Amino acid sequence: MNSTRISCRYLGDLHTEVKHVSSRSLIYTDAPKDHDGNGESFAPTDLLASALGSCVITIMGIEAKRRGWELDEINVEVYKKMSTEGPRKIKSLILEIHMPSKLDSHQFKILQSIAEDCPVKLNLEESVDIELNWYQE
Repeated sequence: MNSTRISCRYLGDLHTEVKHVSSRSLIYTDAPKDHDGNGESFAPTDLLASALGSCVITIMGIEAKRRGWELDEINVEVYKKMSTEGPRKIKSLILEIHMPSKLDSHQFKILQSIAEDCPVKLNLEESVDIELNWYQE
């Protein structure tokens, strides 16, 4: 089984350091302003929202690479809405996906279909409302 090690360390004052052990890349988090933090960095739930957006882009990039397609820049804006009642949790994630204009309709449809199989989306969709909105520019 392939596994990835991620190390998380509390830095005090609601800040954490997250380390991707094999690459040594670091991410820092802070609690959001509306939840006792300073909002100085990503909140943990922001990382989850970011994971969805970057996963959609990555899985489309993998498919394009496998097919030998030159894929220009894709931009995804992720809008995270938190619940206002009950336990604090992510209520919905809305993605505004801006695709390159040079894609033909066949390529566009294939990449849209591939995005539906993003592993992060598949893991979240039973507990979070996810909406993908597509634009070709």
